[in-house]
Amino acid sequence: MKRFLKKAGIWIGVILLALILFSFLLPSEVTVSREITIDAPIDRVFEQVNDLRNWEKWSPWKRMDPMMEMTFSNPPVGQGAFYKWVSQNKQLGSGTMTLAQVRTNEEIVTALHSDDWGDANATFLFKHKGKEVEVTWTMANNLGVMPWSKYFGVMMKSELTKQFDQGLKGIKFYAEKS
Repeated sequence: MKRFLKKAGIWIGVILLALILFSFLLPSEVTVSREITIDAPIDRVFEQVNDLRNWEKWSPWKRMDPMMEMTFSNPPVGQGAFYKWVSQNKQLGSGTMTLAQVRTNEEIVTALHSDDWGDANATFLFKHKGKEVEVTWTMANNLGVMPWSKYFGVMMKSELTKQFDQGLKGIKFYAEKS
């Protein structure tokens, strides 16, 4: 029995060491960038992001928790505007999202503060592409050097990719609809 426990302990130690060493090969920053082309005037597309009240319609996180409470600044539009959210969904928690930088019909930079997950920034870029508008949604998040953070980042990238695609499809739907 002692021999078995000793061998099991050694194998567990070897596996843990391998996981830690492998984590050094993983990136310390996760970047998600998705884009979509929308057949609508650029100002209509831009307003889907710039007016935070619109986020209730297309936000992938609001779709994850339709009961999420969102409280908007006054005014809820333009640089400095923000919304606070509270969700019973443990994946979403609570926090604040602020329009940190707004360049009309060109770029919106958001600052996200989650009470549970920390801070992140995202950027929406708006570019004319003929009669259409190309919207690119990008988020870069520094994961640090801790092995578990890097493994979490790999999983987070996959989930954020799906959520960004869903959000961009929502922006497209509402911009083309109005």
